[in-house]
Amino acid sequence: MNNNTLSEPEVRNAVIKHFRHNRFRDFNVNTECDIQFGTGEGRNFGRADIVITDDKGHWIAIIECKSEKEGDTEKHRGQLRSYLSGTDTRFGILAFSDNPDQWIYCENQRANKFRIIRDNTYFEKHIFDPPTEVVLKQLYQRLKRITIAFIAALLIIATCLLIYFLILQPMHTNPQYEVARIIDGDTFEIQYKGKPTSVQLIGVNAPEPTELYSEEATMYLQEFLLDDLIYLRFDENKFDKHDRILGYVYRASDGIFVNLEVIREGYAEVDLRYPFKYKDLFMDYESRAKKDRKGLWGIIIEK
Repeated sequence: MNNNTLSEPEVRNAVIKHFRHNRFRDFNVNTECDIQFGTGEGRNFGRADIVITDDKGHWIAIIECKSEKEGDTEKHRGQLRSYLSGTDTRFGILAFSDNPDQWIYCENQRANKFRIIRDNTYFEKHIFDPPTEVVLKQLYQRLKRITIAFIAALLIIATCLLIYFLILQPMHTNPQYEVARIIDGDTFEIQYKGKPTSVQLIGVNAPEPTELYSEEATMYLQEFLLDDLIYLRFDENKFDKHDRILGYVYRASDGIFVNLEVIREGYAEVDLRYPFKYKDLFMDYESRAKKDRKGLWGIIIEK
């Protein structure tokens, strides 16, 4: 694996950290947001990786995260444009590195017109504009061409539509689950479909209760997740033979990829018993933890 090539989860975490910087602290960072296009039989659905909203829930920017290897393609740009059009969101970003200067910034000028912004300082300046500013300017230009009496009627209708689409438009996210109990360093319990269900972190093998560093690994996961909300993604198999959920776990408060974080901090080793799609990424982070003697690797190497 090329250590210099960022995976999609790494790009995603870099974007989250960037928008939690003090400069953007007044915005909310939402992950895994469902989007609906069109109406009736022509409806389609998608899921945005990250949505930036203001304190009133207005969608300010939609961010699609791709691995550095995938990079910038017309297919990815087209997907981003469809999300902006379907949600009437002004700004979009295609991120495929941890450097904001390399991201592709797009402005939705409405009426199916989009503009690529070459300088991200324009985005950083105008992201603080009121979300209705562009809509009202364009509405004003259209209304100048009709009679004064008709203008008054259209303003009332347009204002109602703006309130509906920018304030009342629902934001759909993945189901969230509260972590009720930590079982060990790679397993915890949630209420799933009305009953207590164990969740096993895919690709993570923490020390068993009788093994060295088990208590530390369990305490880490407890401090990291207990009583917090999470959402889940799945690989090929949703359950194991013990009826435990096999999940890629993300903390709902900040979108952090929990499986990867446990490996990165050295509280578990990569579970190689079964194939999973992030195996190479997890192995890379395990190697880094070993090199830095993090967590259990410090004890094993010293012995």
